[in-house]
Amino acid sequence: MFFLKEWLTKNIYVTSPFNPDPFFHPRRLQVPKAAVIQISLALIRQLPRWKLEQYYELQGRIHAIRQSRVLGFVDDINIYIGQGIDGITTLEMTSQSRIGKGDWGQNRRNLKNFLSRFDFQVIVSASSG
Repeated sequence: MFFLKEWLTKNIYVTSPFNPDPFFHPRRLQVPKAAVIQISLALIRQLPRWKLEQYYELQGRIHAIRQSRVLGFVDDINIYIGQGIDGITTLEMTSQSRIGKGDWGQNRRNLKNFLSRFDFQVIVSASSG
């Protein structure tokens, strides 16, 4: 019942270290920032109905959209990539519907679709490099 209430009243989902599901925690990687950006941009081109809007290099932010198939609803997806002085690269994400009070879980699915592919690609890249 909790999920139904959340789907009807929330139109944003974010990665957070406080999320009860560890899958949705920000990624902390010992991978160069440039590689994380490259993987992220490639995944956006591969995901169905996703489109790159803009890459803000100085902010380390990628803005993409996902448009629903039937009604054409648009979700704004922001990916924030930063690298600390310790060399650890972080990736955090938000997905937010442009209209409506609830998203039926779509923003969570947007993050899940991206992050599951991202995690796989990082593993593949690490094993081949």
